[in-house]
Amino acid sequence: MAQASPLVYQADDPERLRKQVLWTTVILGASYSGFLAVLERALPIKPTWVALEVIGGVLLVGLPVQWIARHGSSKLTWRDYERLVIAGFVGAGTPILIWQAIEYGVLQQRRMRQGSGEERPGA
Repeated sequence: MAQASPLVYQADDPERLRKQVLWTTVILGASYSGFLAVLERALPIKPTWVALEVIGGVLLVGLPVQWIARHGSSKLTWRDYERLVIAGFVGAGTPILIWQAIEYGVLQQRRMRQGSGEERPGA
């Protein structure tokens, strides 16, 4: 008999699964945000790459939910599955939103310094 994956150790408890998806996607979202931040510093991403960023973000949500739905020891209802998807979007989206808020703040500071002449454009 196949043993359940550690990711779905409490498949009989949808609330625990929801929290598990939430924290898994928080970790994945934070890692993804960090990767994109480093990538954008090293190689400024062109607007045509936005589609790839979005696809990557959606996969961050979909893969943990899919894994739990497929490898769980019990049947999930549609309501449970929807709650897992929502938890995934909240979990993955939160670090990405925080990263974007930080990037916005950095951009605003740079613009203020350029406007006051402290920093030359392109520096």
